[in-house]
Amino acid sequence: MDKSHNALISGILEARRTGTLLDGHEASWGLRNLEDGYSVQEAVVRQWGDEVAGWKVGATSRETQKLFGISEPIYGPVFRTSVFHARARVPVKSFPHRILEAELAFRFPEGLPMRSEGYSRNEVVAAADALVPAFEIISPRFSAIAVRNVPLVVADFCLNGGAVLGAPCTNWRAIDLPSCTANLIVDGVVIQRGSGELVLGNPLNVLEWFVSALAQRGKSIAPGQFVMTGTITGLHAIEVGQTARSDFGTLGAVEITFA
Repeated sequence: MDKSHNALISGILEARRTGTLLDGHEASWGLRNLEDGYSVQEAVVRQWGDEVAGWKVGATSRETQKLFGISEPIYGPVFRTSVFHARARVPVKSFPHRILEAELAFRFPEGLPMRSEGYSRNEVVAAADALVPAFEIISPRFSAIAVRNVPLVVADFCLNGGAVLGAPCTNWRAIDLPSCTANLIVDGVVIQRGSGELVLGNPLNVLEWFVSALAQRGKSIAPGQFVMTGTITGLHAIEVGQTARSDFGTLGAVEITFA
């Protein structure tokens, strides 16, 4: 890893500790490809010291992949101290960006240990004991989202700042996931509607891709971790004091207020 990568690792760690923002100028960090981005991400995770509670998968719509100039999703960690629940009041000082995505997450109580033959789709589905309505908090450590520098996006935990998780649904296999809908509501006003079809046609397609992608880097889903499968309502910023609600109907809802 070259000196510019080490500087980026130190910069992300310091920015996360202090809540400050880094300059996202592309030429300043020396990232050449996604491999560089994931290598930096993994180095930051090792040094940060917090437990990885779950994972977020991003760029799960064809439109976002086209915007980023990639042909598959990307992913990053979600840390334990950045996971909130139900009707969350979140400290604004911890999130210089306050951008929300309504997502469907899967919970893996026993994880999926590494094995040479990989996992079939049916095995992945069987290992997920619950479907969880969620908000992902998008909060990069840079002054703006580096749309033209996807390796930098990956290095920066794939833009993850945290997550808000709702009540787990254990009979989720009876749900038609592509048709599962969510309303993103801010201070009582519906801002956006979407469905599971928007994430690679089916959240299970995202999940299957992620398990394989993680294995390719010698990693696996650990016991108790969750996987968020990408936004079905786009990205929306909210102001301090506003309350956002992600309503998935019978599946449940989550709320967040930055205070």
